[in-house]
Amino acid sequence: MHLDKAKTIFISGSAYEYGKFGEIGKPFIKHLSKALLKNDFKIVSGFGLGVGSHVVDGAIDEIHLKRKEQITDHLQCFPFPHENKSKTTMSAYRSNMISRAGAVLFIFGNKLEDISIKEADGVLEEFEIARSNKAMLIPVGASGYVAEKLWKRVVEEYDDYFETRDKFDLVEQLGNPSTAPETLIDLIIRIAS
Repeated sequence: MHLDKAKTIFISGSAYEYGKFGEIGKPFIKHLSKALLKNDFKIVSGFGLGVGSHVVDGAIDEIHLKRKEQITDHLQCFPFPHENKSKTTMSAYRSNMISRAGAVLFIFGNKLEDISIKEADGVLEEFEIARSNKAMLIPVGASGYVAEKLWKRVVEEYDDYFETRDKFDLVEQLGNPSTAPETLIDLIIRIAS
């Protein structure tokens, strides 16, 4: 499968919990995946915990069931190995995934570690890799956790991340925790287009 990098989005994120999204966290991810595909984007997913399976659910609904097309023409998944690998191996694996996309979307970004919720350091690393690849960075701050931290950074240093200010208002709105999930999805599509 050949992916058009400009129309390919890597979804970076993990979620042991969905914070303020609560029970709508899972359907949000599924509807986001469907909306990206409806708007002719292709998706690459690292199959992050609590995120990847819902990306796939949305893709199956949109591509396989509705369009009757091959899902592999629209979605690539790169599940992480269960065995511990070296940091170098994992960084190379992340770089390979992210290099396929022109834009990277960051959602949630938390994990359970030692019986407490922690930042997903892999999502932070994926941000740095995406930045070095000059991908468009789209952190959904309203989803909280690492995505919120990255959103604050992008808004504060916007000119370091975007060539023009024409999408600043849209990016800024991605951090409003009271924004409806459907509105967030619309904002994401408008920023990525």
